[in-house]
Formats: sequence, structure tokens, C-alpha cells
Amino acid sequence: MTCVDVSWSGATDTGIKALTDTCTGLKTVVLNGCQVTDEALNALVIRCRDSLRRLEVFGCLSISPSCLNTVSELCPGLETLNIGQIPKVTHPYLTLVTSRLKCLHSLNLTGLHAVSDQTVHQVLLQCPDLQRLTLSSCPGVTDMSLHKISTHAPHIRLLDLSGCGKVSDAGVKAVAVACRCLQHLDLSSTATGNRGVSLLAKYCSTHLHTVKLSFCQKSGLR
Repeated sequence: MTCVDVSWSGATDTGIKALTDTCTGLKTVVLNGCQVTDEALNALVIRCRDSLRRLEVFGCLSISPSCLNTVSELCPGLETLNIGQIPKVTHPYLTLVTSRLKCLHSLNLTGLHAVSDQTVHQVLLQCPDLQRLTLSSCPGVTDMSLHKISTHAPHIRLLDLSGCGKVSDAGVKAVAVACRCLQHLDLSSTATGNRGVSLLAKYCSTHLHTVKLSFCQKSGLR
């Protein structure tokens, strides 16, 4: 067995430890919404440090920044990391963790108040192969982050900015012009207006597959 997904199952440390004791070559572990602690996650990454490529712990509220630091130390080959809705994550730890994950292709930071334009900039510099970035409901993200993405990650394929109320047409323009590999873009509940939509139509019509614009109040789009 190489893939385990027990999301929202109520799995606890006991179950994860039992899994860790029997499976040493896990490549994918998805624990979203589970009641796991640092103890179980540390045991998991120690056991699967050489094989683990995808780790999702979205909403695992007991996970600490120091544990995520251990993950990045032991599993530098991680390609997918989902640490959304982990309230204890801080800016220094987030930039430290991503500085070690040079192979990262997909990063989910949903709902992290520690995320700012500066954070996004540092993450982009440290993870040059990033293709999927989720910044949903990160209140510190503004148009500046989109300018940084257009400069440092023009190869980005998926970008989720839903709920980032400070993102406007100016940021959309930067991404639309520079990111010619972008296929999926979520601008729901942002300040994107009619100009932003027009820019997407002008520059992205040949490669953009999915655009979400729900509740963009400024443009009146639903």
C-alpha cells in the first residue's frame, strides 16, 4: 500500500500509529480534518521519510509549527503539501518549512492569517517548481502577491484566491499577461471587476480552462 486517505474520518493518533507500524513505503497520506497530534505525525514522517511525496493535514488543529518543521527536515522530497486551516502556523515557520521543500509542486495555505504578500514572495523564491497554489481566505494577500506570482511563477497552472478581498483587477492583469500556463483560476469573493474579466478573456482564452467568479461584488458577477 502506498496511498492512504482517511480525511474527515475521525482517525486519531492510535489509528495513525498502527498504520505507521505496518506501512513503511507510503507515498501519499491525506489526514484532512482528523484529530491527530504532533506525536502521530512525527512517527509517520520518521517511518516514511524516504517515500512520502504528498501530505495533507488540512484542518488538523493540533498540529504545531515545530512538527511541520520536522516534516520539512525529514521529507525534503515532498511534492504536495496541504497545511490549510492550521491556526498555529506562523510566518517564520512557514518560510522555514518551504525553504527546505525544493521539489514542491502544490501548496495549500487556505485560511492562514500568517500569510502575507511577503510570505508569498518568499515561498515563490524557495519553491521554483510550484504549479498549484491555494491562498483561499488569506486576508493578508493583496495584488502585490499576484505581481510576485507573475514574476516568479509564470508557469503556475492552478491559482486559488477565493476570499482574498484585497485582490483586484490590477493583480488579475499581472497574472493574465504573464502566466500563460494558467488553467484554473478562482477569484470568488474578491474585488475583481469587469475589467479583470475582460483581461482574462483577452490574454487567457487559449489556455484557461476554469474561472470561478462567484460573489465578485464589485463587478456584480454571480
